[in-house]
Amino acid sequence: MKQTPAETIVRFLSFAIDQCDEPLNAIERFSPRQWERVLQWLDDAGLAFYFFQKLKDAKASDAIPQSVLSRLQHNLDANQLRVEEMSHRFDRINKKFNDAGIRYAAVKGFSLVPEFCPHAPLRYQADFDYLVDENSLPAACRVLVEAGYISRDSRSSMERIYVIPGGRPSRGAEQYSPRTPHAVELHTDMWDGDMHQLPQIPNLFFLDRAISKRWNGLTFPALCDEDAFLLQVLHACHHLFASWIRMSCLFEIGHFLNQRANDSESWKQIEQSVGDSPTLCEFVVIVTELVSRLFASPVPPLIHAWASKIRPPSRVWIEHYGRRCVFSELPGYQFSLFSTSKFVLFLHQQFRLDTPAGTSVVRQRPFPSSRLSRIAASLKKDPSLALKASWWGHLVRRRLFHLLGGLLYVCEIPRWHWRNRNGIRMAS
Repeated sequence: MKQTPAETIVRFLSFAIDQCDEPLNAIERFSPRQWERVLQWLDDAGLAFYFFQKLKDAKASDAIPQSVLSRLQHNLDANQLRVEEMSHRFDRINKKFNDAGIRYAAVKGFSLVPEFCPHAPLRYQADFDYLVDENSLPAACRVLVEAGYISRDSRSSMERIYVIPGGRPSRGAEQYSPRTPHAVELHTDMWDGDMHQLPQIPNLFFLDRAISKRWNGLTFPALCDEDAFLLQVLHACHHLFASWIRMSCLFEIGHFLNQRANDSESWKQIEQSVGDSPTLCEFVVIVTELVSRLFASPVPPLIHAWASKIRPPSRVWIEHYGRRCVFSELPGYQFSLFSTSKFVLFLHQQFRLDTPAGTSVVRQRPFPSSRLSRIAASLKKDPSLALKASWWGHLVRRRLFHLLGGLLYVCEIPRWHWRNRNGIRMAS
């Protein structure tokens, strides 16, 4: 089967040593038009600098056009400056939290280096995330307001989001500029099942288990490696159920697996943390197997054991729909008439809460009506949007995306049921 340029790039980034030559030959044949689309996809997927580094490691920089090489190098240089600027801001926030006696741990971001990301400038970071003790939350919010951040609406009761005033989201080369604004997110818990009407996973991350992390001359509290892995799994699931996941999140989990798959002590601790939570157990299997299929990262023996026990529908989704979901094209960088991102609803059905609200979420997701209220709220807040052709164009693309993607999902339902019947027979 012919692979898309994005699939070819992902295969080139494989952790299997013997799988580079064939995708590299395909990359050499990319047309200028394909490179234009691939570069945008690499930026949006968070893989631009991982791809650039892999080219240098493989001594294959001459396989891509000089213009592409120059753009990647220019953006990497800019991101290096951004990392330096953000590390200073990160350190200032941490010191203010310490001075105020706030109990916290830095999560994601710089805390992922080097276990999930070998070198900080290789990943794009748009915000700082903190796990904060609930009693310390008001003080942490005050610290950020005094530092010049302003509050922004959040979809979850378990988080507070603060941004730099006047900042606007950026894409492409702009996103790597040190001047591009960032956000700060404060979390009292790292998994809010209510957001997607999924089961809660309580008592998973404790600040008492935080370790002292050292990076780039800074010292700050962070999650231990095993907790960080589980957090990355939940982070990936959150974005999957929201119908889009940044591919770099999966690649970074693959980097961890490639380094630690045979570390039996780590997996014993992960097993203890997962405990008797069947939801978390299946989440770990789904994400780990998806990462392994994409990037050929090793699967630890513990995950192999868990994988043999997951429900047949989850197995069917991994086998037939997982890859199609993570490679789905969204209007964010290229409009797709029939996006496969809605296929995540088949997986969502296996975990959603058996309540009217949970059923409603799954029924509405193919053709969401909540967007209408958001449109009305946007126009009320800024009536000038109604005069902007770009805003209406984006609106039409989003509506078509949901309509046509929803139709594709509905047409796939009979095949989903047929595959599940076969899966149950095979499991029996």
